[in-house]
Amino acid sequence: MIHLVKPILVNSINKSIIDNYYQHYFFIFNLMRSLLSIIKEVTIQTYINRQRVYTDYFIKIDFNYLISCFKILSKSLFFNYDQLSNLTCVDNLNLNGFSLKERFSLFYILTKINKASRLIISFNFPEKQMVNSITNLYKNANWLEREAFDMFGVFFMNHSDLRRLLTDYGFKGFPLRKDFPLTGYLELRYNEEKKYVKYKKLVLMQEYRFFNFASPWVQYKRTSYSAI
Repeated sequence: MIHLVKPILVNSINKSIIDNYYQHYFFIFNLMRSLLSIIKEVTIQTYINRQRVYTDYFIKIDFNYLISCFKILSKSLFFNYDQLSNLTCVDNLNLNGFSLKERFSLFYILTKINKASRLIISFNFPEKQMVNSITNLYKNANWLEREAFDMFGVFFMNHSDLRRLLTDYGFKGFPLRKDFPLTGYLELRYNEEKKYVKYKKLVLMQEYRFFNFASPWVQYKRTSYSAI
C-alpha cells in the first residue's frame, strides 16, 4: 500500500523544483522494486521551498527481514543511507482506535546528507518478541538500542553490551511503558547522618492516588440567614 501525501508548498516554486519533485517518485519506485517482499506500506511526504525539495519516506516492514532491509539500504550504492539519526519506540497499549494488535512499534530514522532525504522505517511487534540488533551496520545504534531496552524493555539479539543506559543499577521496571506508574515504586533520599544515598519504598496517601475531589466544606451543614 502506497500513500502519496499532498506536498507542502512554501512560497513560490519553479520548474526545476517540480522536476526534482518527480525524481523522488522514481526513487520510491526503485525502492519498492528492491524491497518488494519486505515492505508492507509506504508513505511519502514532500516539503518544497524556493531552493530545493525535502522528502520523507515512511516505510513499514516485516521485522523478520530487518537485517536484510538495512543491509540493502546501507550498502547499496543506489540508496546509500549510511547515517542512523535516531531510534525510538512507541508503546501501543490502549490504542484500540488505531487497530494496532502488537504492543510496541520501533522507528528507525535514516538520513542521506547529500540528498537532504530521510527514510523512516517502522514495524510492530509483540511484547515478548526479541528484535535483531543493527550495531554491526550502524555503530551509533549501540546506545540507541540500549536506551530502548532501558526505557521500554525491548530486547535486541546479538547486541554486544545490552545494559541499562539512563536508569540506576538495580532499577526494576521500564519507565516509558504505559503500565508503569508515574510516581514509580521507590524514592531516593540522601541520608545526612550516614552520608550515603538510600532507596526507600514509596508510600503515598490514599487521597493522592485516588484523587478525592470532594470539597472539605461538604461536612458542614448549610445554614441560611434571613435579614432582620
